[in-house]
Amino acid sequence: MRYYFPSCIFTKLRPETSEKVKNFMVSKGVRVVGCCRPGHKALSGWNDTVITVCETCSIIIGENRPAANVISLYEFIDSLPDFSFPDYKGERITLQDCYRAKARETEKAAVRSVLRKMNVEIVELPGTEEEINFDGSFLLGPIRADNFTLAPQHFAEIKKDMQPKSPEEIDAYLRGYCQRFTTDRVACYCNSCLSGLVKGLPEGKQAVHVAELLFM
Repeated sequence: MRYYFPSCIFTKLRPETSEKVKNFMVSKGVRVVGCCRPGHKALSGWNDTVITVCETCSIIIGENRPAANVISLYEFIDSLPDFSFPDYKGERITLQDCYRAKARETEKAAVRSVLRKMNVEIVELPGTEEEINFDGSFLLGPIRADNFTLAPQHFAEIKKDMQPKSPEEIDAYLRGYCQRFTTDRVACYCNSCLSGLVKGLPEGKQAVHVAELLFM
């Protein structure tokens, strides 16, 4: 069975795109599920393919249903022979990777593959430690208590890299971080990264989710 978890946060941040993705999944015979927190219990754990658009969803489902095949939206779309990719005509767009996707090599490769299929010229960051560990404000504030309950192993590791800051310090950090971007648009595939870029990017530059580019 194939399932799609649309992500509560992504749906809140980008409701129109979320609806388009859900309708697309239904057209492909994929069952659309609700929130991952109770929803992961519906999975048998055997022979299930779970498609996600959220790094936290991937962590929670992966730790609770280790037998399931958890893949990203981008891996799923990249594997389809008939997906109609929009054409961005060689637009240069900077790609911001996510801290929580550091070990997800297939996801990162698929993100780049679908961007190239959309005729995007990907501008890669130099790869400093700060850039590799970017996750919006996720590492800068407290993690939800139920995250530790649902995926204690993964979130215990993440907690080691957290550097809590005050709201004012977070805003200043994001503004300073976003000074490095030179392209008009910066793409990401993480909800926290998206929120961080929206807050930090100067006027005239735009944060865009890769799913938005796919489902324009």
